[in-house]
Amino acid sequence: MSDQSDSKVTISETFGRISQNMDRLESTLEQTLQALRKRGIQLSVDLTGMVRALRRDLDTVGVSASQNAGRLHQLQELVRTTALINSSLDLSSVLEEVMDTVIQLTGAERGYLMLHDKNTGQLELKTARNWDRETLTETEAIFSRGIINTAIQQKQPILTTNAQDDARFQAMQSVMSHALRSIVCVPLSVRGHIVGVLYADNHIGQGVFNPESLPILGAFANQAAIAIENARLFSQVKADLVKAEREVQELRIMIDETKKEKQLREITNTEYFKELEAKAKNLRRRSREGDEDKETEEE
Repeated sequence: MSDQSDSKVTISETFGRISQNMDRLESTLEQTLQALRKRGIQLSVDLTGMVRALRRDLDTVGVSASQNAGRLHQLQELVRTTALINSSLDLSSVLEEVMDTVIQLTGAERGYLMLHDKNTGQLELKTARNWDRETLTETEAIFSRGIINTAIQQKQPILTTNAQDDARFQAMQSVMSHALRSIVCVPLSVRGHIVGVLYADNHIGQGVFNPESLPILGAFANQAAIAIENARLFSQVKADLVKAEREVQELRIMIDETKKEKQLREITNTEYFKELEAKAKNLRRRSREGDEDKETEEE
């Protein structure tokens, strides 16, 4: 990330130096032309117009270079987040990292990630972060459920630069009551199935988000969806493994009991055991007969 920051500084510094040189060139050219005019010399070439055109071209290239540097930064952050997702199954930390990156790249004030509960189907807030990389509680989370529901129903991202003046949301009470302005909401999709939404806003400034932000936000949303699916699959595999281990243990106990019963039958079926059993019966019979004789003598 430091390399990208250094490259952005280098681009900015380079264009800054070029701009300063252009200023000096314009100033020197103007002084030279004035000196020539005083001597009655008139150039047939419009050097001033050429320098001004060069200045305009330079400004255009500077803006384009700055935009490209920003996109490169976004792509590098996406690659970094993808690597993190592929190397970690800790869903909470991955989602927090995704949201922090989205807030950093878009200039959002707050970012939320919500997932559908598999049992109830209701949206549940899983991650809520602000621009200070702090986790927000559910009571601190402020968003428009109307916009979220619309994005889910249409299965399309929603972006507004000023929700207060956006005709699409005039009837949404949450937008008006919370004075929401810049909003972007991107559905999270796994194999064509909507599992949740990524929602970011800035209630202070308008025009924070722009259509160019949607592709990168969509990419982050897809990565978040992959992280969610991987974590859920891992949890399911882990639960299945625990269940399998329990069933194996129960099977082992059953096998041990079966072995014991088999061994017992093998022992009781031997001639030696049968002789011992017969002798024991005789001893018990004689003992009973002795007790009966003793009772008769006492009478």
